[in-house]
Amino acid sequence: MKIIIIFLTLFFSYNNSFANNIKCNFEEVYDDGSIQHGLLFYSNGLLRYQYANKQLFTIIYNDSYYLVRNDNRKIVNKLDDDKVLNELSKILNDYPHILETYMNFDTEINIEKNINDNFIKRISVKSDQVNLSIYLIECEFKSISKNFFHPFSFIEAN
Repeated sequence: MKIIIIFLTLFFSYNNSFANNIKCNFEEVYDDGSIQHGLLFYSNGLLRYQYANKQLFTIIYNDSYYLVRNDNRKIVNKLDDDKVLNELSKILNDYPHILETYMNFDTEINIEKNINDNFIKRISVKSDQVNLSIYLIECEFKSISKNFFHPFSFIEAN
C-alpha cells in the first residue's frame, strides 16, 4: 500500500509540471510475477488510480488521499500523510530535470521515459517491503471531468 501511495505522489508531482490532463492504462508487475491492471486519471492536480480488480481499490487525490473500495464504493477511507511521499514530491518538483534514479530512506525509484514523447514509460520501485514495476500504457492527453475525482460521489470509469 505504501508503495502505491509513493507511486501516486511520483506521478502526481511529475505531471503537475508536465501535463494538465492525462488518462493511462497501467500495469503493475511485482517481483513474484503477479500483475495488476487499472486506469490512471490526472487533471490539474487531481489524481485517480483505479485497479481493475473488484477485490482491490481506487485511490483518489483531491486535497487529500482517499481509498475507495472497488467492491463497495460507499466505503471510503482517508489515507495518512507520509514522509516518503512528501520527499518524493520535493524531488519531482524539479521537472524537467528529473533524474533517472532517486534514493530515499529504504526506497530506490528508477524512471524510464518514452523516447517519442518524453513521458514516463516505466517506474521501478525497490525497497525492503516490495519490488515493483509500473508501466504506463496507451496514455492520452485529453480533458477529464473533475467529477472523476470525488471519492464520496464516485463515478465509474471505463
